[in-house]
Amino acid sequence: MTNSKLEQRLNKLGLVLPVAPDPIGIYEATTILGGLVYISGQLPIANGTLQYKGKIGAELSINDGYKASKLCALNILSQINRLGNNYTFKRLIRIDGYINCKENFIEHSSVLDGASDLFSSIQGNNIGHVRSVLGCSSLPLGAAVELVAIAEVNKR
Repeated sequence: MTNSKLEQRLNKLGLVLPVAPDPIGIYEATTILGGLVYISGQLPIANGTLQYKGKIGAELSINDGYKASKLCALNILSQINRLGNNYTFKRLIRIDGYINCKENFIEHSSVLDGASDLFSSIQGNNIGHVRSVLGCSSLPLGAAVELVAIAEVNKR
């Protein structure tokens, strides 16, 4: 799907791509191998500010985690969009979710559904991706969620 088509689908959902966050360490935000783009961990950052900080099940609710996951997914798409007109998003292949949560938290999949629901909506209700999700005792900057992804892109 062309980048403009991606943005049209997001607009229909009432969403806009945020500015892709810069890496917070010494690494690349994306790397391309063949038709796959590997996206480094994306935090729930918008306008340069971490939007969801804390532990799910303690300071933050499952709904907060869902929204954080959705924002991370938008940042994944922003990173793909940042590749410019040379590449267009085709589909999401895999997402790995890391959830900053209390020790006894068990609703990890409900949190990651924020990202999966977004990608499913964009891809026309075709889930089409695999995923894994883990609970963590902490994440960079105290973020509630971090997502890593692999997506298929088309080269123009």
